[in-house]
Amino acid sequence: MTQVSENSLIMTDKTTLISNIEKSAIQISKIKVKEGASLYEGKIILFYHTDFNSKSKKKTKQLKAKDAGVLGSVLVKEQDVVEPGKGLYTYKSGCSHSTVINDLCAECGIDLQKDEKGPLAGGGASVPMVHTIPSLKVSHEQAQILGRADETRLIEDRKLVLLVDLDQTLIHTTNDNIPPNIKDIHHFQLNGPRSPWYHTRLRPGTHQFLASISKWYELHICTFGSRNYAHQIAHFLDAQGKYFSSRILSRDECFDFHSKTANLKALFPCGDNMVCIIDDREDVWNYALNLIHVKPYHFFRHTGDINAPPGLNKSDNDTLEEGYTIAQLAKGVSIKKSNAKPSSSSSNSNSVPNEGERKKRKREELKEEEEEEEV
Repeated sequence: MTQVSENSLIMTDKTTLISNIEKSAIQISKIKVKEGASLYEGKIILFYHTDFNSKSKKKTKQLKAKDAGVLGSVLVKEQDVVEPGKGLYTYKSGCSHSTVINDLCAECGIDLQKDEKGPLAGGGASVPMVHTIPSLKVSHEQAQILGRADETRLIEDRKLVLLVDLDQTLIHTTNDNIPPNIKDIHHFQLNGPRSPWYHTRLRPGTHQFLASISKWYELHICTFGSRNYAHQIAHFLDAQGKYFSSRILSRDECFDFHSKTANLKALFPCGDNMVCIIDDREDVWNYALNLIHVKPYHFFRHTGDINAPPGLNKSDNDTLEEGYTIAQLAKGVSIKKSNAKPSSSSSNSNSVPNEGERKKRKREELKEEEEEEEV
């Protein structure tokens, strides 16, 4: 195959017209692009023949884009015969860089950090919409299009979105020394045979809860645990990937190590009106109105949330009574709450229960675990 060595350029109101520059008529054999497609330098637009009347084997030539832009109108059809000087297609030069990964435009291939004008701020691509690939960003306009498409899909599937926390919501993990023969404990290492051991127990009723709730919700994991940790726990919860798939947001992808709300705008650019959250902590969600506060799950003594953000409490807090259990969530709950943060005086009033209260709570926790196992 040979390539057309140059293009005829005629600027018309910021739109470039590409014409047949051959000395004779050409026949269009194959068109490779559609109107509105992104162009980059060297992208094949169409194939054509100059010797289309020859009885011998025809030689195919390529017409390639000269620079980046957006295809306007395709002025020919396959099998058309185009005389010299006649138009083939139009395009608008330049690239909006609406999709960027690692500072490389996914449409035109330019390295935005090395551009002669300096960093182009992604050409407006600033919204990371993929949980596990924060370096993949799209423009605000593209994010709105994708967000509306997601909402339409959810409505057609008759589902909402449920963001699920891991530590002390669905599981409890410790890195203390634990005997290997305790029932229903998952033992694992994250970074090779010489790395620390972790021990995780799933909250009773979790598998049944996920199977039930996934009928009405698209499930996403949102955790302050590391990426390796999050994916390992997801495997324990959902070995076949039928509940969470790749929708796992870990600490490595969080914009703010102290707050989970910062990622909501990126994940749901059209708003979180179709999003519900379950978590054992309200503070990391800034006491959001669409949060269902789950009672923390404790199995290992003297271990709280091992992945709590810096500066937030990591200790075992068996005195906390607020929140729903998995059993209650499975049966359905009605949320009536304000966005007022609890005062320090009210939070301290129950911080030191007496012996009678502790025994009563213990009985209630045992009863709740029995209910969860029956979910």
